[in-house]
Amino acid sequence: MARSLYRFYLYAVTTALLIFAVSAFGSLLSTCLEFTSLRGSYQSIPPQAQLVQALSYAGVAFLIAGVLGALHYWLLRRDLQQEPQAANSAIRSFFLNTTEGISVAFGVPLLATTFSGLATASSGLTSLCAAALAFLLLACLVHLERRRTGEPTGLALVFQRIHIFSVQLVLLLMVIVFFILVSTIKNIIDNVFFGGALHCAGSSFCQPMNTFWLLLTLLWVVGSWIFYCWTACQDRSLVTRLIFHSLELAFGMAFLLRGCSLAIVLLLRLGYGNPVGLPEVLGYQGSNDFVSSLLLGMLLVIIYAWSLHWSVRQGLMRFEVFRMTILAIVGAVMAAAFWWGVGGLLNNTLKLLFPTGSVGVDQQAWFDSWSLVLCGSCYIPMDWYIRKVYKHDGELVAGPRRGYVLTLMGVGVLTGAIGLAVALYTGITAWFGSAVADWQLAAQGGLSAFLVGAVLVGIYLPIARRYHLFQGSEVPREEKAATVVPGHSADPDSEMGHEEPQEATIEAVLDALLANQISRDQAATRLHKLIHTEV
Repeated sequence: MARSLYRFYLYAVTTALLIFAVSAFGSLLSTCLEFTSLRGSYQSIPPQAQLVQALSYAGVAFLIAGVLGALHYWLLRRDLQQEPQAANSAIRSFFLNTTEGISVAFGVPLLATTFSGLATASSGLTSLCAAALAFLLLACLVHLERRRTGEPTGLALVFQRIHIFSVQLVLLLMVIVFFILVSTIKNIIDNVFFGGALHCAGSSFCQPMNTFWLLLTLLWVVGSWIFYCWTACQDRSLVTRLIFHSLELAFGMAFLLRGCSLAIVLLLRLGYGNPVGLPEVLGYQGSNDFVSSLLLGMLLVIIYAWSLHWSVRQGLMRFEVFRMTILAIVGAVMAAAFWWGVGGLLNNTLKLLFPTGSVGVDQQAWFDSWSLVLCGSCYIPMDWYIRKVYKHDGELVAGPRRGYVLTLMGVGVLTGAIGLAVALYTGITAWFGSAVADWQLAAQGGLSAFLVGAVLVGIYLPIARRYHLFQGSEVPREEKAATVVPGHSADPDSEMGHEEPQEATIEAVLDALLANQISRDQAATRLHKLIHTEV
């Protein structure tokens, strides 16, 4: 205990002194950058006194942090020499991974924002750039120290995984922001192919963006994210990687379907004689930008599918399980899009059957709903294929199949419950003369959601019960009947003495014993019979 407190003191003080020194470096760098073009055209060059103050503060900070930091770092290295197991301690892993993770989570977005500001000729970028470089310097120094020791184990490995997977998630959000909100990829396409004319179409306060800085921004954010994806692939925790990367793969598939649905809407509008111009797609305020979502979705799907496939190369997962995992994730997202579109069609139909004043159904609402239905319609043959594969090799693909069915059934339960609650709430308040605003529209939307949820539950609840997904066993009834030993009835309530069905393979007997479906004596009897039959 005393040694752990001493070690905690060493890492806490050393880390604090390092942060103090790096912050002084950032302050000095910010002042120095004021003498460059990063300050912008609307700011003046700082006076000499400001530079002297920054140099003095940095010198004092480097002196104090250098002396005390060197002393504590020497004590830290001596602790590692005296107790080699300290290199794998949870305290060391916590401080190093936390400091590096926070530094990367702030440094990478700040530097990307600086590059994006240079693309638009923004002013006042000195503080952003200095802070970004200071954070990244701190991350590099801590990373070098973390690499001095071998691979961690135990609780130290847990802190490392939290650092890697959480920062990867933060960088993924940053990629989404720069792809969708900042529209970096859209502006690059506009500059390369249209000379920036579409970006400024219809806007008198717009100025062209610099293609070089746009490309550098995109490469920086995507490269940082891919680097952490590659780092996560080196981790051999299959469960952690499956949880995070499967969710992120589903996120990428959602963006891919969003881009496809927007493209289908444009085609439908073109077919009905209402085409959309390029400025509405790639312009400054273009609301029909399907390109960014499409490219972002493709990038996320490729990267995270590759990451999951890396588990196959590491021997952590069989290829058939990987293939079915990808199909289950893609099928679940497509099913969500399909049933969302069906719900939109039901809602539009209810609005036509029960019109409410001046509120009607416009053409765009039908286009949006039909585009989602068309994008998600591939889920139907995919669902059939997943069932077919499961019937042939249920034990191998039991996990993906279970996740697929339970996900869709859970979505159906939540959708139906929320829709029913909205419909009942609006109906009851209207019945008692205290109706909310536009209660008819809310009731129609709730009823549509309830119907979609009820259909989903009606489809997948019997499947979940049939395969015993609520009991931890996924052996379907027809497979149990096929594995009965000849001469014994498959029906436990048959006329043959009401005996339990007996499995025709040793593996099935062991599975039944582990699942507490049969006793030890029953298992031994069946194994003897199987061995005798085989002989």
